[in-house]
Amino acid sequence: WMEGLPYLDGIEFYHGLPFSPELGSAFLAGRTDYARLIDPVTRREADARDDMTATDYYQSVIQAVWLNADREPFNDPRVRRAMHLVFDRPVLVEAVKDVAPMLVGGFIYPFSDVATPTEELTKRVGYQPDTTASIKEARALLEAAGHGGGMKGLDFVVRDVATFKIWSQAVQAMLAQALNIECELRTVVESVWFDDTNNGKFDLSVGAIVSTLIDPSDYFNTWYGPNGPQNYSQWEDPRFTELLAAIDNEVDPVKRQEAITAAEMVMEENPPVLPICWEKINDGWYNYVKGHNPYNYFGLYDVGRFDTFWLDK
Repeated sequence: WMEGLPYLDGIEFYHGLPFSPELGSAFLAGRTDYARLIDPVTRREADARDDMTATDYYQSVIQAVWLNADREPFNDPRVRRAMHLVFDRPVLVEAVKDVAPMLVGGFIYPFSDVATPTEELTKRVGYQPDTTASIKEARALLEAAGHGGGMKGLDFVVRDVATFKIWSQAVQAMLAQALNIECELRTVVESVWFDDTNNGKFDLSVGAIVSTLIDPSDYFNTWYGPNGPQNYSQWEDPRFTELLAAIDNEVDPVKRQEAITAAEMVMEENPPVLPICWEKINDGWYNYVKGHNPYNYFGLYDVGRFDTFWLDK
């Protein structure tokens, strides 16, 4: 449709697992010209080489644990908040630093204009490096909900990806140590994970979901809204639903921000998911790959056009 484009006669795509050693090895060995979602170790090697370039950019993904609100006791906001509070998020980010680059965050893209600033968020219980206050509140909430003695035998579905397997073990330990909640890990391939999680065949489920846009009107509806296609917890809160309508329709930026912040606080009190972190991803390419500008990408939806790429070789 545009004369003179594309510049390439064709492209071969090889689908490697995100952040995997195999993906990094293929790139470093010259079997691919461009690699997406390389691990930090590969990124550091690319940075050290004169014939390669790499960069990172924010991804349109939340990494999280879903709780099945159709099952007791996960229909109790006190139970969900208690479990939310005992996640040591700085530790969860650190645990995967050599697998994938991540950021601490809550229910809103932490790098967006409407998010609570990181310096404020890290003072909030549930996000503080020192978890003492968070665990104290969490234990009180679980006691008030009638589960002070903890829980046993919970079905924790794990998506078969390196990061999720690491986090599942870390979360399992955090819940056991802080709240005496014992989970049985069930690692499954991606197709089974999506099927079981979408159909409510879990108590807890760890994975990731993607949005199209960075604006809350997009992902608040799809991730957290009533009947949202990725509201895997089957969560609903009338206060949030009312605020969501205001967010979608308000044109005054100040009033809209007030509604977004209010919705965030509803989710802190009654979590639709348990956020683990938010993602940055690394791309790397050989310097002979020209015609692209990945430095301002957001998410995977900015990276699907190759019509201006060309190879200087």
